Amino acid sequence: MFFRLFSTLWYRLLRRARLNPVLTGLTLFLLLSVGSLVIGLSTTFDEQGQSGPWIMWFNNASLLMGWLSIMAAWALALLAWAHRKEAATAFLGTGKEVKEAKEAFDASLILVSRNCQTEWHLRHIQPKRIEFVWTPLVKDQTNTLLDKFQNIECFESRHHSLNNEQAYDIMATKQHCLFLLRGLLDQHKRENVCVDLTAGTAIMTIAAFQAAEEMGVTSIYLLGQSATKFQARIIDDKKVDDPNEAKVIMLSDRRGGKN
Repeated sequence: MFFRLFSTLWYRLLRRARLNPVLTGLTLFLLLSVGSLVIGLSTTFDEQGQSGPWIMWFNNASLLMGWLSIMAAWALALLAWAHRKEAATAFLGTGKEVKEAKEAFDASLILVSRNCQTEWHLRHIQPKRIEFVWTPLVKDQTNTLLDKFQNIECFESRHHSLNNEQAYDIMATKQHCLFLLRGLLDQHKRENVCVDLTAGTAIMTIAAFQAAEEMGVTSIYLLGQSATKFQARIIDDKKVDDPNEAKVIMLSDRRGGKN
C-alpha cells in the first residue's frame, strides 16, 4: 500500500516537474525546509534542556551536505569549462582548404550524388579504395561510377546499399557508415581515410559525420567553383575534368598534423 502510494506521488511529482519545473522546485524547497525545521525544533532539547540527538544529527548532516554541495558545484563548473573547451577544439581545421587534393587520402567513404561531385572526388583526390553510401534513387549513378573507375578497390558498396526509408533513419544510416568505415580502417591508417559529406540527404550527412567523428577520421565537403543563376556554388558537370572546379574543404581534420 505504501509503495503504491509512494509510486503514485512520485509519478505525479515527475509529471508536474516536467510541466511546471519552477513551481515544482519552489514547492519542494518549501516542503523540505518547513519539514526539516519542524523536526529540528521538536527535537532540539530534551527534558533537561540539553540538545537532543536529532539536532546533533541535523548539525552534522548540514555540515556534510554543505561540503558535498560545494564539491558538486566545483565539479559541475569544471565539467562545464571542459565541455566548452572541447567544443572549441572538437572539429579541428574546420573551413580549411586542402591545397593538394591529389592523393590526400588513400581511402574514402563517399555519399553518392546524382550530380558529378562523386566523380570529381574520384578523378582528383584519387583514393586507392572507396566505399559508397547510396540508395536505389542513385543506383544507376553508382553502377556507372563503379564501372568507370574499376581501378579503385570497392568491396562492400557493390553489394550493400541503404533502402529509401533508411536514408531518413539516422541510426540505420550511421550503423551502415560505421560498418563501411571499419572495412576501410582494416586496411588503411586512420589519418589516411576521409568521409565526403557533399551529397546525400540531410539525415545521411549528419549520420555519416557522426560515424566519422566516432571513428576518428577526417570529414570533408567539396565546394564547387561554378555559380548558378541563383548564385549557388556547384561543380559543373562539363568541367568535371578540371581540378580547379572544386575545393576540398575540411569539416573535421583528423589527419594528425598533416598539411
